[in-house]
Amino acid sequence: MGLTGCAMDRATAPVLFNEQVRPFMWRLGLAWDALARGARAAKFVMLSFPGRNEPLLPRPFSISDAYVDGSDGRAVTEILYKPAGRATRAMTRLRPGDGLDVLGLLGNGFPAPTAGRRPVLLAGGIGNAPFAFHIRELAGGPCADDPSRILLLLAGRNRDEIYIQDVAHRSGATIVVVTDDGSLGEKGLITDALRRRLPDLGPVAAFACGPTPMLRAVQKLCDAQGVPCFLSVEEMMACGYGVCNACVVPSRTHPGEYVKACQEGPVFESREILA
Repeated sequence: MGLTGCAMDRATAPVLFNEQVRPFMWRLGLAWDALARGARAAKFVMLSFPGRNEPLLPRPFSISDAYVDGSDGRAVTEILYKPAGRATRAMTRLRPGDGLDVLGLLGNGFPAPTAGRRPVLLAGGIGNAPFAFHIRELAGGPCADDPSRILLLLAGRNRDEIYIQDVAHRSGATIVVVTDDGSLGEKGLITDALRRRLPDLGPVAAFACGPTPMLRAVQKLCDAQGVPCFLSVEEMMACGYGVCNACVVPSRTHPGEYVKACQEGPVFESREILA
């Protein structure tokens, strides 16, 4: 989805909170109403600093959660981010009352799981960003009768990379932690944890976000097992709406061609792209 059918606008949103939740992960809250703009898990916004030319280009961030604060009735949009470059390092210095320019909403988001299929969410590192809101959607919709049917495999290299907002824990979803080094939860790769469980899960649909090597491994496993799989790709973007061509992904259905992550994604059915 590009601009058509997308409630996109540009606004300066006040920062409500900005806290470090893990050694390499921060949680940012903005007074910006993603719900009124058609929020859906894995849709994203472009963030930039108002009145500043450095960094010059905005950066893309998945909506991590969106809700109305019960204490004051204010709409809140949350972003999870990892300080990795100039823009994200500068974001760690934001304080309540500071402003960020927000362009969005953008992208297509995760589709609803097909009736009768159990949703399995696969999050790798900072790729957990869309899943607090995804769980909120599923627990309030197709899995409302039994939120434990939502299975979240939450993976990282070590315990310092494991995080998900409290709303996910309170939802009743089934959460399995996997770390490469075994410092928390099961030891191994996220695909190992999924492969062990597949025989007992019944029909499932997989929804994945994380680093490219993880997405490739999930794609390969789901292909082999005949599991419908939706991948939210992590590509660098300069504009967010299809002009710059910086975020192209190789097409699987049309070899030699490319699709734009911002305009036709960032979520793709795994048969559509080469992760």
